[in-house]
Amino acid sequence: MLKSKYCFNAFLLLFVGFAFAQSNTGVLAIDTLPRFDWDIETKNNSLAATMGFSLIFPGGGQFYTQHYVRGGFLLAFEGALMYEVFINKFRQNRAFNENINMYRDSVSYYQALLSLGINSEDTTVWQASEIRHKRLLSREESKKVASRDLWNSEFAWLAGLHIYGMFDAYGIWKNNQGRSSETHYATSALWRAALIPGWGQIYNHEYGKAGLLYMGLLGSTVSYLSRQKMVEYHLEKRRIAKEDDDIIGISTANDDILFFRKKRNQYIWAISLFYIYSMADAAVDAMLHDFDSPVYFVLLPRLNGGINFEAGFYF
Repeated sequence: MLKSKYCFNAFLLLFVGFAFAQSNTGVLAIDTLPRFDWDIETKNNSLAATMGFSLIFPGGGQFYTQHYVRGGFLLAFEGALMYEVFINKFRQNRAFNENINMYRDSVSYYQALLSLGINSEDTTVWQASEIRHKRLLSREESKKVASRDLWNSEFAWLAGLHIYGMFDAYGIWKNNQGRSSETHYATSALWRAALIPGWGQIYNHEYGKAGLLYMGLLGSTVSYLSRQKMVEYHLEKRRIAKEDDDIIGISTANDDILFFRKKRNQYIWAISLFYIYSMADAAVDAMLHDFDSPVYFVLLPRLNGGINFEAGFYF
């Protein structure tokens, strides 16, 4: 059984080697694939239309250039984010406002009763109710602020995804203009990426990668700034709780401060990693930019045994 497995692998290896050596697999669906370009050639090749549709419609440029799978993914993801950002978050915000107004009215009501200075058995109950509704009010306000924080991040990622779609559409149009014979250098790509993230990818004509990088940087940067505001918000709440000797409020604020500091620091790491990745990816892509040129490494059997590696040049 083991010997048969090795024989099959050897046969497969020889078949692939001879296929590449002949530049023909014998399978029409494979042999007719574009050799140097994965993008589908299309007659819809207007730059203005490509970028215009990408700007006004999620995946519009991809649909225009007949890249329906790419366009479908962009439409689905952007549509889901748009629903969350513009519809679902609006509903949540309206519910928070209703609860906040209700608890605020309750606090005002009990404060008015206590301000009358009536000495009765109900005074203690009123005080307890005031404290309870103050905490409920504070909790709802915190939920609303946290929802706004999440909205900031979701909107930034939505904008970043749309930017990626535009870069990707431009890359499709660019690739459909024909194969570039421009020489790329790793050092040139590296210093460009170090100076401005994404410039190295643009230099290598990797526009889709540049779009993904800008999406990640935009989403991470906005999320970092928003989480920092949340830390400052809960620091202020802790200060107020200390002035009121509110032990529960202090403990809750400390937990929230720790939580949002961790989230903020995660985005600091994400921004740093995106920056490092942009430099490494730009340099590697520049070195391998002609990897899919018509130079194929083929495996040919030696008459005296073993395998001989040869490079074949095809034009």
